[in-house]
Amino acid sequence: MENSRPNLLGVEWFKPLGLSIEGIHEIHRDELDTILEEFKEVFDGKLGKFVGRPISFNLDKGITPIRLKPRRVPFALRPKVDEQLDKLIAQGVLEPIDHASWETPIVTPLKHDGSVRICADYRCTINKALAQSAYPVPVVQHLLHSLGSGSIFAKLDLAQAYQQLPVDEKTAEAQTIVTHRGAFQCNCLQFGVSAAPGIFQSMMERLLQGVPGVVPYFDDVLISGDSRAQLLERLRHHKPLLGLLAGDQPTPTFMSLRMTRWAIFLAGYSYRLVHQPGTAIGNADALSRCPSKNPVEDPAPTLHLFHIDDDASCPVSSADVAVHTQKDPTLRQVKSWILRGWPSGKTEERFSPFARKQKELSTIKGCLLWGDRVLIPSTLQRRTLETLHKGHLGIVRMKALARSYVWWPSMDRDIEQWVSRCDPCQEVRPAPPQSEVAKWETPSNPWSRIHIDFAGPMQGRHLLIVIDAFSKWLEVVPMASTTTEVTIRALRRLFATHGLPDMLVSDNGPQLTSLAMESFLAGRGIRHALSAPYRPAGNGQTERMVRLTKEALTKMRRLRSPLDRL
Repeated sequence: MENSRPNLLGVEWFKPLGLSIEGIHEIHRDELDTILEEFKEVFDGKLGKFVGRPISFNLDKGITPIRLKPRRVPFALRPKVDEQLDKLIAQGVLEPIDHASWETPIVTPLKHDGSVRICADYRCTINKALAQSAYPVPVVQHLLHSLGSGSIFAKLDLAQAYQQLPVDEKTAEAQTIVTHRGAFQCNCLQFGVSAAPGIFQSMMERLLQGVPGVVPYFDDVLISGDSRAQLLERLRHHKPLLGLLAGDQPTPTFMSLRMTRWAIFLAGYSYRLVHQPGTAIGNADALSRCPSKNPVEDPAPTLHLFHIDDDASCPVSSADVAVHTQKDPTLRQVKSWILRGWPSGKTEERFSPFARKQKELSTIKGCLLWGDRVLIPSTLQRRTLETLHKGHLGIVRMKALARSYVWWPSMDRDIEQWVSRCDPCQEVRPAPPQSEVAKWETPSNPWSRIHIDFAGPMQGRHLLIVIDAFSKWLEVVPMASTTTEVTIRALRRLFATHGLPDMLVSDNGPQLTSLAMESFLAGRGIRHALSAPYRPAGNGQTERMVRLTKEALTKMRRLRSPLDRL
């Protein structure tokens, strides 16, 4: 009992109630430790990532995006919140941005271990524009009934389950959160989104469909077995042969020679494989354990899949690759590990690209292969690049050609640098497309953001062009000069008529960036935004109005007309 509370039943009640106490004092740590060591990449603490299609939200376009201010975080919790933000940024879940169409504040509930969980209050923002998921939430009683006759169970709890599902760019922007450190774009599915439970449950059920004794319930996966041995087997393997040779699944890229022969042999048949444990097919299992004393020779001997033949016209021969591989200390060590086994501990950084592919590396005739691609030593890489680039195919086609035959860790980067240094390729390269001009957000109120610029001189006068970004209202003020003092007087008259704006956008003219102008605007709480130098499109609204004003005034004989008296 917890907290030293009195016991309701003693050990003597176990037998009358039919409870067995056998094995209670024993913990099978050896089997658990074996599984944890065998699949240590699953329990390394790193955030997993779903490799399928990114999640996409269907937001109601009739609802205006909502941007809320960040909520205050208690000073005592700020170090913990900063720690979680840094962790999510390092994992790629969060990405700092300036602003977004949707901005949601966060809440920071405490976990049992004292750390905080960063959740967004999407009820105030995108949940109002997001349709509810039509996928039904599973009922616990139905899930338990589907386990059948299982008597021993194991549960897998997915860490940061929702955040293992990436989202597309628009959905990531819609999930943007605002904190005391600014705005962060959420590149993965987030807690608090109303459609997230249905999306995640449907994903889990689709991935684990047809697996016997496995039931997903959101971020928990329950595995059952009739015995401990069956449970351990289901934890380790799920239909190992079906995953490779199922008739409706594509053949994997890399397989052993034995599995490749089976795939080629079965390719001419239409079949359906059904997985059965060995105990359920006793006859076949008995025959496999009673081999014939006089084995018959294989009537169809197999041939090697990979042939490396020497060609006199080939710039790099297999003999050259074998010699240079033996001279390269890194490849020589990798070759030794392929033949004798890879070390269990952590290797040096230079071996990391090979360690990640250790199950796909092989050696033949002194050469190293990754799948069916030859691993080129560093001393032969330049010669290989020259051969690949003889036709000046460009980066994309050169990479495609190289990926059909050769590989080394930095091959893609080396190809890009090689093509970028090729003068003929750069001379005929098309000019890069111009980047799109970033659009200003539409303000929510009139006179909230104004754009100003000067035009002229026309008829001996300069014109101050002022445009309201919300209503497109145009103000044209004739000015004798464009000094800072005259400009401030003109703006003061406009502000007295229409009120103070929240933001003023201008170019980098000296009268608009002077200290007096900045002090004038700052003293009235007006934020001053400058367009990029030598980039008129950054202040496009006023540039357009300047042209329209010039066209209209060109048709007039004088700036003031009798209508101005009205």
